Amino acid sequence: MNTRSAALLLALAGLVSAPASAQVTRWYTGIALGASHTSSELVRNRESTVTLASDFHSDFDSGDFAAKATVGYRFFPWLAVEVDYTDLGKHSVLSNFLGGDAPAPAQIYLERRIKGFGVDAVVSWPIAPQWKVFGRVGAFHAELDASQGLDGNVVFTGGDAAERTRSASQSETVLRWGVGSQFELTDCWWLRLEWTRHEGIGKAFRVGGTGTTGEADTDSVLVGLLFRF
Repeated sequence: MNTRSAALLLALAGLVSAPASAQVTRWYTGIALGASHTSSELVRNRESTVTLASDFHSDFDSGDFAAKATVGYRFFPWLAVEVDYTDLGKHSVLSNFLGGDAPAPAQIYLERRIKGFGVDAVVSWPIAPQWKVFGRVGAFHAELDASQGLDGNVVFTGGDAAERTRSASQSETVLRWGVGSQFELTDCWWLRLEWTRHEGIGKAFRVGGTGTTGEADTDSVLVGLLFRF
């Protein structure tokens, strides 16, 4: 056997053995798409801290598109650690009410956008061949940008009648937990459905408060495809 033939046989052997190597690797990556939903506590928090106001009528746009990119490492068949970047989209509240000592029509518009990085421990349980359920718990470092606009007989705390818009940002780490189900399409490709709660994102509105963004839980429901490499 000449050198060229030997090299070709070694290359073919490497291709044949590649799937076997992929079966035992502990690393995986993936992407997931879906929707986010923010708790109506945000509306209650906003309405309850507007002074000299009554007769609220609030429209709450609580949901948006959500996406997540993940890298994970399996320490055991039942335990993994995942790091991800998640975009939870934006949500908004438009509140119409009567404001002021002499009540007159007023309006507050609030918009919040949330994204950030997270890390979770993921524990899974097999319930059928190629099918698992799992739970996750960890931390999410949220980056929240909020903006508000006023109209009518209402002013910002510490502001004047000429100030009609205000923005604030909040960077914090919050608790995150969730559950899901995973189906192994092949040894290397997994299909996943998951629900996750991100608790208490933001700085609650309060009378006399500054730098506030509103505080509420935000959930996500995502469908993702993972690849073990």
